[in-house]
Amino acid sequence: MSEQSLPLTEAVISRLTQSEFPSTLTIEQCAADIAMSMTSFRRKLSNEETSFKLIQSKFLNELCVQALLTNKVNIEQLAIKLGYSERATFERAFRQKFGITPAQFSKLAMVGEHKDSYQQIVSIAQNMPPMPDSCRQLIKLKEQDSLDLSKVVTVIEKDPVFSGRVIGLASRAVYGKTPRDVKEAVGRNLGINNVLNLAIVYGVKDILQSHIDKLVIEQYIQAFLIAPKLFQLIRKSVKMAKNLDISLTEQLLSFALLGVFLLSHKQAHKHELMLYALQGVTNLSSLNGHIRQTMGASIFSASALMLSLWHIDAELIKQLNHLDKVSQKKTKGKKEDELLLFMLSYLYCLGAGHKDFSELTQKAELLGIENFEDIQAALTTS
Repeated sequence: MSEQSLPLTEAVISRLTQSEFPSTLTIEQCAADIAMSMTSFRRKLSNEETSFKLIQSKFLNELCVQALLTNKVNIEQLAIKLGYSERATFERAFRQKFGITPAQFSKLAMVGEHKDSYQQIVSIAQNMPPMPDSCRQLIKLKEQDSLDLSKVVTVIEKDPVFSGRVIGLASRAVYGKTPRDVKEAVGRNLGINNVLNLAIVYGVKDILQSHIDKLVIEQYIQAFLIAPKLFQLIRKSVKMAKNLDISLTEQLLSFALLGVFLLSHKQAHKHELMLYALQGVTNLSSLNGHIRQTMGASIFSASALMLSLWHIDAELIKQLNHLDKVSQKKTKGKKEDELLLFMLSYLYCLGAGHKDFSELTQKAELLGIENFEDIQAALTTS
């Protein structure tokens, strides 16, 4: 198949792959190589919801990590290929981003076999303690289609810790006026479905917090808690967001990244590699590809594993598996899928503590989210 008959994104990746020094390939050179005018080149990439800069940046990041996941990498040659003038400059930049040297990262990748790592993850999931009683009661009510305000409040009021969390979260400006009691917090501020999602998120935190790096679990829990507000703001900004099922989307945004906790569990063979990857890999799709190769599971599939063991909605598990295939490019995604992955990428970056949102800002523009900076500001204030 010729490059002209490929989707343009793939044609650009092909050109980058063929280039001896892909970091130096310019947009002008790439367009000329594919025999397209600059105007057509930019427009067609925009139609594929990407840009040359996004493709090249992701390609170089993946090239860097992918090379270090093999045991035959020549770090000096890799540095030159990535556009660094010398190895020392590359190592300094890598350490600043990942917290360790390229050689140390590569060594961690070699710990344990792929199959052993995956079986260990499954074993951890299967042996996790049960969810808190209040959480299990709320899940049971949903299974029985009996989630009403009175029953939900009764369950919550019997759990003083969760009651305090619900009141505290509902009191934040992002959720409206300060509630007088649990009933107001649920009925007026948070909503029944959101409270169920919160019960599951906090339940995961409580049973896993002693097994995961404290900073990781705290940052990601905070990211999950603003997921409903993120979706609310995106729905106001992007027309196609209104096509998304509200309840299912809120669940996806709250739960799709829970697999981070399973993969960074201290008993997992490669949990240290996962922690460094979280720190250094800013692109969620790239991270999923890399850890799938080394640990046998992506964040999405690890989340699906946990949720299935807790008997959470089958439709949610199905959608998680679908998004996993879309991110692997095994299934062609719809524009709504791209929007979901964008929101999850934003939550991932928040949870990982990344400061550079320039790639997401470009993606937001391509998706038609014109006020993304305002959305960020609103969420930061929250």
